[in-house]
Amino acid sequence: MYIWKCKKNDTSKNKSKFQVIIPVFALGRAQELCILLESYWERMALKIPIFFSQGLAERANQYYRLFISWTNENIKKTFVERNMFEFKHIRPMEKGAEDMPGPQVLFSTPGMLHGGQSLKVFKKWCSDPNNMIIMPGYCVAGTVGARVINGEKRIEIDGKMHDIRLGVEYMSFSAHADAKGIMQLIRQCQPQHVMFVHGEAAKMEFLKGKVVKEFKIPVHMPANGETVSIEKLPTFELPISQDKIEKCISLDPNPSKKQCPFNSKFVLDQSTQELEIEVNNEINLSEDNNMIPITVSLSQIIRGKKLNWKELSEEMQVHDPHLQLKQDGIEMFDGEICIMALRNLENSVELVWDECRQPWFQTIYQTICDSIRPRTHLNS
Repeated sequence: MYIWKCKKNDTSKNKSKFQVIIPVFALGRAQELCILLESYWERMALKIPIFFSQGLAERANQYYRLFISWTNENIKKTFVERNMFEFKHIRPMEKGAEDMPGPQVLFSTPGMLHGGQSLKVFKKWCSDPNNMIIMPGYCVAGTVGARVINGEKRIEIDGKMHDIRLGVEYMSFSAHADAKGIMQLIRQCQPQHVMFVHGEAAKMEFLKGKVVKEFKIPVHMPANGETVSIEKLPTFELPISQDKIEKCISLDPNPSKKQCPFNSKFVLDQSTQELEIEVNNEINLSEDNNMIPITVSLSQIIRGKKLNWKELSEEMQVHDPHLQLKQDGIEMFDGEICIMALRNLENSVELVWDECRQPWFQTIYQTICDSIRPRTHLNS
């Protein structure tokens, strides 16, 4: 663990106090860092005390201990043996702990050194070159934390100049999602609008372009204090029978777990004033219209070099386990896709499919080509 190894030799030589302060915020990042240090201290059998400042952060730890069942699976697995947040090596900061002799590690709030206990301790420790501060995240410009990260050697705090001689390390341990994480979140949630706040304008503008290009949804970047009005589209729920859903799924060679597109018409029942839905993935006009139902079929001739109907039917069963192998070809999906023999063209077939099976065309076409157009293997 870097925070201890980096000066281990120095401390053994000059008996320095070697004190490390890690400014953190009360929630999230603080608990993750505590788990990391707790695990390392346990594994290396270290006796160096780790303190956690009292106040909101300590109360947050109490809630983490209480609601450990709400944490992720990796944390919950450890609960069988012990509560991960029942720290053995980390204890609440004692009064005057920052003045104790000997090395120590201190988690203290707030995370940007803009006040509170972390700034108080920093002022005491900053002039000793054997001490260290580790900044685990971003600091707003103008805060003491930002000035420390930028490498300033003299900083005025509360009207007094302080020489910054302690070691300074910046370790990106951001509690915010990066661009990849944001894109993944949008992909999973599929929102109708996205709003960017709390970030650098140039980077948000760049990310906005990526979101608009990939997801084709509006992205808002309001300034501080600006009000954004977003028009909400009306939503409603309609019941759809299971057999119609299964039919829609069967029409898609790569069905999604989240959505099932279909064609439909809405019918308003005048007596009940209820809106019903009739799924139409085929052109199927009702008898009341005095019209004949129409099915549009398409075809494609596929020329090959070697045709074995039994082998071809076995390969097609991956797509339709209930297909029928007949004398003149293969019938799939209750006749909605047919692979027909051609008498005048040896080793060639005609692929015929209903319009509703258009999404399946490329998949079936490729399977046929792979079967009747075997690749030639060259002998080395």
